[in-house]
Amino acid sequence: MSSKLFEIFTLLLLFNVSGSQCCLARQAKIKSIIRGYKKNVLHQCNGALISSKILNGFLGGNNGSCLRDTIYTLFTYTWSSTGYSITFDLTQKYELNTLKIWFWDGDNRFYKIQIYIILESSETQIYDNFVQSVFTIYFPDQMVKGFRILNVAGNTYNSYLHLIKMEAYYKENLLK
Repeated sequence: MSSKLFEIFTLLLLFNVSGSQCCLARQAKIKSIIRGYKKNVLHQCNGALISSKILNGFLGGNNGSCLRDTIYTLFTYTWSSTGYSITFDLTQKYELNTLKIWFWDGDNRFYKIQIYIILESSETQIYDNFVQSVFTIYFPDQMVKGFRILNVAGNTYNSYLHLIKMEAYYKENLLK
C-alpha cells in the first residue's frame, strides 16, 4: 500500500513540476512579446508611425523618415521647428527601457530637447537637456505606447531638430 501511495505521490509531483515548467515557458514567451522580442520597436517594418508628420518635415521625402535604416547619409532626416514635437506611436504597448537617437552630426552642434514617454493619455518626461550625435537614454522598465521629442531651442547652428534614426527596445539586465 505504501509503495502504491509513493508511486501516486511521485506522479503528482512530476505532473506539478512539468506543469509549472509549461507556465514558466508561457510566461517567458509573453514577456518576450511584450518586450518586442528585444528588437527595435521604433521601425517602420514593425508598424511604428510618426503621428506628428503634418507638423514635421522629411528631407528626402519618405526616405527622410527616421524610422528607416538609412543612417549612413546626412542628406535624409526628420526635422522639427523650435517649439514643436516629433511624436512616435507604436503598434502596441511594449515594456521598454532604452531609447537611442541619432541626431544630425555633420558638425559639432548640440540640440536642446525634452523626451517624453507616452502611455495611454499620460506623458512622463525622462530627459531635459542638451544632446549631441548618438544619444542613448536608459529608463526604468515600463510600458510604453509612444515617445515625444520636443525641440526646446533648436541647435547651436539653427532652430531645427534633425533626427537621422530612432530606436527603442528592451535591454536585459540593464545596470542603472
